[in-house]
Amino acid sequence: MGTNSDEDFIESKEFRESKEEFGDLIIFEDSGKLGNSDSLGDALLVDPNQCGMCGHSLVVPRMLHCLHGFCEECLDKRLVSEGGDAGTPDTSIICPTCHHESKVGTKKLNALPLDVTKINISDVSNSTTLHCTSCTAKEVAKSRCNTCHNLLCTNCDTAHHYMRCFESHKVVSLDEMRKDGLKITIHTPLFCELHNGENIIYYCNTCLVTVCSECLKNEHKPPGHICEPILDSELKVRQEIQCLLEESKAKVEVLLHASNGLNNSLEELAHQHSTAKDLINESYQSYKAVLEKCKEEALDRLKALHHERELKIMMENDRVGRTIDNFEDACKFTSHLLEDATAPEMMYLRKIVVNRLTDLNKSSPKLGKVYNIEFHTDFNNFERVVKENFGSFHTEKTENLSKQSSPLPMIPPILPPLTINGLTSNASGLTNGCATSLSNSSPISLPMSMQSSFDGDLGNNLQSFSIAQSPPLPAPVSTPSLQGFSSIAEYNLTQLATLAETSTSSNTSPSPQFNLAELLNNDTACKNLASLAKLGLNSVTDPLASILPTSSNNPSTTITRSNKVSPMQIRWKFGQLGPSKGQFNSPHGFCLGLEEDIIVADTNNHRVQVFEKSGTFKFQFGIPGKDEGQLWYPRKVAVMRSSGKYVVCDRGNERSRMQIFTKSGHFLKKIAIRYIDIVAGLAVSGNGEIVAVDSVSPTVFIIGESGELLRWFDCSDYMREPSDIAIHGKEFYVCDFKGHNVVVFNETGQYLRRIGCEGVTNFPNGIDISDAGDVLIGDSHGNRFHVAVFSRDGSLVSEFECPYVKVSRCCGLKITSEGYVVTLAKNNHHVLVLNTLYIM
Repeated sequence: MGTNSDEDFIESKEFRESKEEFGDLIIFEDSGKLGNSDSLGDALLVDPNQCGMCGHSLVVPRMLHCLHGFCEECLDKRLVSEGGDAGTPDTSIICPTCHHESKVGTKKLNALPLDVTKINISDVSNSTTLHCTSCTAKEVAKSRCNTCHNLLCTNCDTAHHYMRCFESHKVVSLDEMRKDGLKITIHTPLFCELHNGENIIYYCNTCLVTVCSECLKNEHKPPGHICEPILDSELKVRQEIQCLLEESKAKVEVLLHASNGLNNSLEELAHQHSTAKDLINESYQSYKAVLEKCKEEALDRLKALHHERELKIMMENDRVGRTIDNFEDACKFTSHLLEDATAPEMMYLRKIVVNRLTDLNKSSPKLGKVYNIEFHTDFNNFERVVKENFGSFHTEKTENLSKQSSPLPMIPPILPPLTINGLTSNASGLTNGCATSLSNSSPISLPMSMQSSFDGDLGNNLQSFSIAQSPPLPAPVSTPSLQGFSSIAEYNLTQLATLAETSTSSNTSPSPQFNLAELLNNDTACKNLASLAKLGLNSVTDPLASILPTSSNNPSTTITRSNKVSPMQIRWKFGQLGPSKGQFNSPHGFCLGLEEDIIVADTNNHRVQVFEKSGTFKFQFGIPGKDEGQLWYPRKVAVMRSSGKYVVCDRGNERSRMQIFTKSGHFLKKIAIRYIDIVAGLAVSGNGEIVAVDSVSPTVFIIGESGELLRWFDCSDYMREPSDIAIHGKEFYVCDFKGHNVVVFNETGQYLRRIGCEGVTNFPNGIDISDAGDVLIGDSHGNRFHVAVFSRDGSLVSEFECPYVKVSRCCGLKITSEGYVVTLAKNNHHVLVLNTLYIM
């Protein structure tokens, strides 16, 4: 196909309208996570008149098969550099934009069509006289047809308005176009590539190419070729292209939806990786504890065997010694008799001497038994068994294979019932006080094709056992077969790992007080117990008895969850990524001030900002630096109610640092807290004591305002990773992010109870207590901010969720006096104030 004009393309109104049809393609949510979404957006924003190779305006643009256009000269250089100047049937050129391969063969660049939408359009807006391009009369034009792109004279304009063949054409007056400031363009006619000077006026439906009248006589003769005028084929071709365009747009929508699903899958996959990694480490610790117990049992057995044989040898040695003494005494007397006695005397004593010597010779101990102790072990067999049973990975491939190879449904292993105080319960029915299905509480919500799990099953049978002292258990619930371990089962493995330690030492710190319902969390935990029994824990009763509570102060709480989750409305949302006032950069913590102002630790901006509840900026303090009075990645902030002073935890020159500022933001003093690795939660008690919890080594520290460490207590036996802390009266409420619950201690560090469980409080990251004593636990699992409300004893009262905004990594939760719930979305860089839950 040829053209008689190489003029630069000037953007027309039609081209602008066609671009607007694809405007929605450049809008991606979380585009930073997509590998090519940015390139797609950039491709739609670049200048269409600019060559993607040389960066200059397009000159004789040719289109590759992927519809990307480049200068003919640029394509020729690329073709020579890739395949040489000589063309072969397999010669092709790779698009530098999308890397699509376009085969050109021996024709080389002539096989690529010219971009006639650019080079055939001329701007004639400034021309003084415009002539009709629709007829041969060449009269002065008065209008333009936006359908056939011709300038129309009076007669052609009349024909376009009244003839049926033009009824779908859109005609615009040239005067109106000049008045509206629109460009007046004309399209240069296309000429045949085979017959110079011949206009293209026909379309061959057989070959699907445009042809001229000479082609109709030679190359495209009827009846072998069905040709018709272009205007007659235009509607059909336009409809075909329009249908493909609509289908492509619909496909883009589907792909965008799939892209969002893949982003969610990436997040879930990262969570699965973290869960499996933690479980591998904790399985190792559990199995290590089993080996430690086996070692201790073997050493105890060795000691007993050695003592038994040592005692026997010593007894035999003593018996031999006494026999020797008896022989020596008898022999001494007999020798004396033979030497000094007279014949009558010897004859007189003969009988007793002979009897004694005869008895000693007959009763002398029989020696010859050899005692030995040898320890035999089969390392190769042990290594094989451990590798086979340490655990396995289940991915989407293994799931599909299991479905194809086994048409029958997966049935969980049948375990013998556990007998506890005469109560028989199925092992699969024991839960951590949460009467919820594991399908609802699973941390993984991926489609089956994306699921992955780590399974540490070592056995399918568990011996029945009886425990005399245990609190009452909740009613059993039906549990589907597990795809993998739950996170609470991981916690159970940690507790099982302490069995060897608690059974061998009575002088160490007391064991954590938790009930049997927490230990036998689900059938996975039962499988863990079966595994332990299979590896040598033949007596399960004694270790379990050592960790059961001795009193009824720690009842198991049954959580009955309703399916209704009430929506929360957004009252205010403020903040965005940036360094300016009212903007944030990964804020990690916040608190409420004396007047319920919102004080935000703007972590990566190295400052603290203070806002009204409505989001109105009040003031900020802190400059970047590690010196005293400066802030370096502040993570947490709290307010002293008595004075309004701010307590800020940042890094400084140490791992963690605590600084106190006045209520106007002026520096007062520094408190060294080198004993804390990472402050996960910060609060101030009613009597002004600063309470901080360490997430690396789960420990709660109580610090005086003057800086002295008043007391501390270790809570690592009861939780895995603290994420927030709240104080109510003399009780400390600590969120366990990986344990999916809240652990309650008294002010001396004594364990009291647990609140929440997996499926209700998944990955909790914020907690607050209302004036009425209700416990509000917040989480952002599933990219939705969710609040579960419990009574102080752990009963679930209600649940709320905000479905109107996607959040990522929320930090903290506070409730105002009006009942507004405030949280901080770290990765979204904004603060959410959610509508009233209830007024207390």
